[in-house]
This record gives sequence, C-alpha cells and structure tokens, in this order.
Amino acid sequence: VRFTRKQTKEYCATVDNNLVTSTLNILHTFWTPFIPIDGAYEVADELAAQLPLVLEKVVVFAVVWGAGGSSDTASRNKFDKFVREKLAEAHLAEAVGLPDGLVYDYSCDASTNSWVPWMETLPPFELSPKVEFLDIIVPTLDSVRYMWVLERLVTHNCHVLCVGPTGTGKTLQVANKLMNGMPEQYSPVLIGFSAQTSANQTQDLLDAKMDKRRKGIFGPPAGKKFTVFVDDVNMPQREQYGAQPPIEILRFWMGHGGWYDRKAMEFRKIIDIAFVGAMGPPGGGRQPVTNRFLRYFNFIAFPELEDVSIKTIYQLV
Repeated sequence: VRFTRKQTKEYCATVDNNLVTSTLNILHTFWTPFIPIDGAYEVADELAAQLPLVLEKVVVFAVVWGAGGSSDTASRNKFDKFVREKLAEAHLAEAVGLPDGLVYDYSCDASTNSWVPWMETLPPFELSPKVEFLDIIVPTLDSVRYMWVLERLVTHNCHVLCVGPTGTGKTLQVANKLMNGMPEQYSPVLIGFSAQTSANQTQDLLDAKMDKRRKGIFGPPAGKKFTVFVDDVNMPQREQYGAQPPIEILRFWMGHGGWYDRKAMEFRKIIDIAFVGAMGPPGGGRQPVTNRFLRYFNFIAFPELEDVSIKTIYQLV
C-alpha cells in the first residue's frame, strides 16, 4: 500500500484502507468454495488438498489486483518489479514461480497450481459474418483480464469501479460483459449519469426495477441478482455544499443497505444488488468524487490499450 501511494500514479486517487479491502475481497473470491454450506463443501477433496500448495500464488494475485489494480501502465511496470523484489527478500520467488513478463499478464489457476496467460483462458475467437462491423468486440489481453476480475468480484457481491481515460473501452466492455457474459441469474440494469441527473431520478429508476420480497425488503425477482452499471459516475454537478446528490443516494445504500421511501417515509432495505461504475479521471466536466463513496469499490484501471491488444484487434478484423 505504501509503495502504491508513493511510487505509482492512479487515474483516480484511492485511500489506504480501500486498497487493503480490495485485496481481501479478491482473496475472498478464492476462499468461498472452502466455506462449508450446511456442513458440506463445494469443492472436491483433491482440490481442497491443493489449497496449501497454491496459497502463495493466490495471495500474490490478490495483492497485484487489489493494491496494484488502480495504477496506470507505467506504474504497473514499477509494481511488477516491486512484487518480485519482495518475493526474493522473503525467499518465496521459487514457491510462487512468477513467469516472465508482467505479473498482470497471468491468471492464477488454483485448480492446477499454475500461472496461465490470460488469452489461454478463452477459447479461440472466431469472427461471425452475421455480426455488424460496429458490433464486433475482439477479446484482447486487456479486456480478458479486466472482465475476469470484474466477474469474479461481482459474483461475490463486491462493487467494482472501472477508471481510465476516454476511449479505452470501459463502457463498451462492461456493458457487453454484463449483458452477455455473466451467469444466468445476474440481470443488468444500465444507468448513465449526466450533469443534470438528480438523486430522486436515480432512486426512482432503481425503485421501479425492484420487486417487494417481504415487508420493508425489496430486490430483483426471486432467484435473480441485479448488477447495476452506472456509466459516467462523476458527471453529476456539485450542489451548493459540494456534494453530488446522485452519488450520495448510492453511497447511502452501500453504507446502510437501503434508502427511505420518500412518500411513506419508511426505510426500504434493498438486497441482491452489486454496483459496477465507470468513470474517467476528474477534469473536462467530470468532478472529483468523495472518498466516502469510492471506498466501497474495487478499482480496475483501464490504461491506454497496449500495442499487443491493438495488433490483435486489427489482425482479426
């Protein structure tokens, strides 16, 4: 955390406890199969025996995408060097076995105790002649790793914020993932913030999607979970005292589990929702966002596309 704060550059400033929580959230996604449900485990015995062997790799992966996931491209080179130096100091370099290249270029496969290049986690891409040219989305190293981390976090009820410059494909990739690439029980709700968006509009839009589960508790239809994607999170104008009301109503839900019905003046508890946001760096009409809101998110930085990703797109299309 200290290295990220002092030596790296972030598109949107984080706070220390946010980076720690983000790292623990990613670790949590690896632990859940080992948490017994009604006395039984989800995983087979042989996979459970694998856990002590892969422990170091899982922790390194969590640190990279938790504490280092908010950094830009140049900073990721520094973070990669830092991680390797720390592993060498702790005499863990051999046990972890990081391959050549950046630590960001590999996925940790806990079932095989190995590092796998991100592109090998997908089947070969085939371009369908029926797809309109404008609708073609080519999987690249960048999109595969960001969407894998996003799905992993969202399916474990963690909120995700995608930050990066304009033109890096945040909105397109996230919307495509939520609409076409998530497990069946996850339903997307897409919202776009503008400078004129109000807190009441945001609350009413989400309330309209909710079903009443029981008295005072609302959520998606039974058996479903909502993934609310908020684009341009930092676009709403600031009010007289510096707050951004649409963001404050979302922060209220994240902190208290719901909000008040403005007519009945009763608290509505809202369940089975995860938030995904996308935003550019502050400036050019985009406002800085309070850390009281940002602390709830795992950050995924979307730097400018790497050369290998651009070549992949043009070679296939």
